[in-house]
Amino acid sequence: MTNNYLSLFSVLATSIVACSGRTINMGGEQGKQCAIPEGCPDGGRITDAAAVDSGDAGVATTGAVTIRLRASTSKVQHLDNWSGQTPSDQKIGIRKLTLLTADASALPYVVFDHKSAAVEAGLNDKDDTLLATFSASELKAATYTQARVAISHVRYRVASSMHAFGIVASGTFNNFQVLSDGSTIDGQTWNKGHYLFAFDVNGQTYGTQTGEDGPVPQIASGAGLTLDSSGPESEYRFPVNLVVPSNLTTDVAITFEINTHENFRWQDQVVTGNQSGVFDATPTTYEPVMSFGANSFQIGAAL
Repeated sequence: MTNNYLSLFSVLATSIVACSGRTINMGGEQGKQCAIPEGCPDGGRITDAAAVDSGDAGVATTGAVTIRLRASTSKVQHLDNWSGQTPSDQKIGIRKLTLLTADASALPYVVFDHKSAAVEAGLNDKDDTLLATFSASELKAATYTQARVAISHVRYRVASSMHAFGIVASGTFNNFQVLSDGSTIDGQTWNKGHYLFAFDVNGQTYGTQTGEDGPVPQIASGAGLTLDSSGPESEYRFPVNLVVPSNLTTDVAITFEINTHENFRWQDQVVTGNQSGVFDATPTTYEPVMSFGANSFQIGAAL
């Protein structure tokens, strides 16, 4: 189910990429209102880069930083012609955040690194996951132009009708895949490529498939986003315009907000026995999955 993974990866990535060209004001002018039409979470401030002294350098000295991921399934309008459903459960493992400047000779700045023990962020309605917290004295002041987010794994559950041996059974696909080596999940450690797909009916599991060569999604370039899965750790790379000033004197709460209303979207196939608006599958095939990404998002920093 390669398309499933391709779209699920987009959840986190698109939520961050869309703010390219914007600056999260992490200690500059507080009178600037959020520049995005949707508004900023928790009264955060997002300003243009010119509003912050980009000449600041060094390391912030006071305050604390928290980074959170929040999800909502509030109804939104879908403009495509596909069928859709909101997964009953969906999660993504956030492993590491790295920032880089335009200076190619400068070492990348690792904001946080959970290594094997990635934080599993829920993408269900009202899920609010703390990804990292640390002293602002650790927050390196600079103007960052690129971000990298390492992903450990994905898992999700979607309703489906299974057609097999002349019988149609309503159940749930329960899918899980590891995307980085040395990922410890549920007390077990796996390397990239490990997967488990299962079909559940009334609490009973049928047709479980597991292995070590699960498909790795490939996201087309051109939108400023690149998925690098060439090494042992899969990570997204994308441009940002993030100015962190020195001498930070307030706490900073950075929040990503993602909408996942009916974000699992597929194209119905006109086949005998299939139903419109139902995700139909057989033991070896399934209707084409077109999207599993965020519908809308907000990003902001509350000071």
